[in-house]
Amino acid sequence: MTATATPARPAESVPVPVQAGERLDVLPLGPRTRRWTRVAVLALAVVFVASGLVQDWQDSPTVDEGVDLASGLAGWVRHDLRMNPEHPPLPKLLATLPALAARPIVPDDAAWRDGDWFDHADSVLRANDRAGRLHLVLFLSRLVPLAEAAGCALFMYWLGRDLFGEVAGLLSAGLWLTTPMFLGLGHVQSIDVTFTFATLGFAVALLAHRRRPTLRRAAVVGVTLALALLTRHTGLVLVPVGVVAVAARTWFDRRHAVRAAVTVLLVAYLGLWAGYRAFDPTPPTGAPAARYEGIIGEASHRSAAARLVLAVPAPTEWRAGFGFLTITSDQRPAWLAGQAWEGSRLWYFPATVLLKVPLGALLALVGGAAGWLAVGRRARRDAAIVLAAPALMLFGLTALQPLDLGMRLVLPSVALALVAAGPVVAVARRQAGRIALIALASTQLAAVVAAGPHTLAWSPPPFRPAYRWVSDSNVDFGQGLWELRDWTRTHPARVAVVTPRGLGVPDDARPLVGADPSEVRGWVAAGVTALTVVDRDQLAWLRAWCPVGQLAGGAILVYRFDRPPGPGVGPTTPAAPCGAGERFSRRVG
Repeated sequence: MTATATPARPAESVPVPVQAGERLDVLPLGPRTRRWTRVAVLALAVVFVASGLVQDWQDSPTVDEGVDLASGLAGWVRHDLRMNPEHPPLPKLLATLPALAARPIVPDDAAWRDGDWFDHADSVLRANDRAGRLHLVLFLSRLVPLAEAAGCALFMYWLGRDLFGEVAGLLSAGLWLTTPMFLGLGHVQSIDVTFTFATLGFAVALLAHRRRPTLRRAAVVGVTLALALLTRHTGLVLVPVGVVAVAARTWFDRRHAVRAAVTVLLVAYLGLWAGYRAFDPTPPTGAPAARYEGIIGEASHRSAAARLVLAVPAPTEWRAGFGFLTITSDQRPAWLAGQAWEGSRLWYFPATVLLKVPLGALLALVGGAAGWLAVGRRARRDAAIVLAAPALMLFGLTALQPLDLGMRLVLPSVALALVAAGPVVAVARRQAGRIALIALASTQLAAVVAAGPHTLAWSPPPFRPAYRWVSDSNVDFGQGLWELRDWTRTHPARVAVVTPRGLGVPDDARPLVGADPSEVRGWVAAGVTALTVVDRDQLAWLRAWCPVGQLAGGAILVYRFDRPPGPGVGPTTPAAPCGAGERFSRRVG
């Protein structure tokens, strides 16, 4: 009888030790170095959160927060997910959980019974605003997103450290924590930061699987995909990345590769269902169900791609959200750097990054690409799979859709790109390179200090004032309403601003849109988004006049007319500010 030898465990199922030249640890890898980098990341995160809390209280509801806030509160108070427009419920439920401490008002009205989420959002915001609770409810609902934004930096540190070394991890996290735009988006309730957090978590899980492929780690990849799908429908493009990457890692063992791929798919799919039915066991019925089925049917009729996605058995609320996005994703006005158009432009998002990210981070992105030549082949291969693949897939999908609404839509891709910039630390092996890194850090810190309490409206030099270069959520997301209300109490004015549904112009102001320019006199306040995008045709005359001031860090421009300006068509770009000491606006274009 011949003895049968036990098969050896495949080498790929155990961690592969890092070889010389794989990482770019430019400082000695002792406990002191690791402790120093972690303390630095933690210190930056504390400052990030502290500044975010101040802005959290200061800024009014942004355009998207109204509906998200209302639907999340309704989910907790009614234990029903029928008020779930456009996007999955996870970010809204997580964000609004602390807000329950403020005892928010959630009306049980006809809009709730019919499943009309926009009218219901109007009711929720108006009711809480009149009761004096909205400010506190909003503040509490932003705590979780702010924590997620700080958590993104921790994920970036872990990814950068494990791929390129301790200092690279510190660099990636530091760039995120010191870029004003990321703090501006991080302190408001939205799906953008939450989806970025989920995407980075997916990358961490994928890297862990690559370092030691097991079915348990493949299941963790599936869990992160489920969380992404419960956060944003574009999480769909991460599914093939995860399945292919997991299967390819153990392709030498076909059976194990198939099991791993099936595990990822099954866990992601079941996790999507569990996320809905664990919270709300019953799907919508009655009028909401009829509304949802109508949305799903119309979306399937309009798009073959939507028909394919909607054919997959998924929770009704998730399918209706995807269908609603399909129906409403049509061409809309956009503006950037003096150019106005309808729909989308392929150059929009790269140009937005150039106009909103400080010079230090931009140089790191460029230098990081060159620094990839200094890392080992294995590190490059891992980074290409866990960083480049998801970043390019998400960026490509976003660039092809018809809505150019701001850098927030490509935030996950930008975060992954900052991690990929980690190899720029290769230059620190030379004295001149270390000086360059110190200069980079200095410019980042200077940027976040200069942005002050208005990080969302800030843009780096030379692209200032920001309103002449960017618009929409890049500068004016509707966050200046509280400050505008205070200002109009002492400055009777005509006003044109974008606000969440349910919150109009301040009670002490009159609408500017629709007013005859020949009758306008005195104070005028116009939000940048209203001036260049939403109401750009009606307010074309106003862009020819210089503003005498600004509110909310430049999100709202202030004009003053000593005589009626009269009709006329102004330039595409709003005029530069009036000179120092000028009390009244003058026509300059």
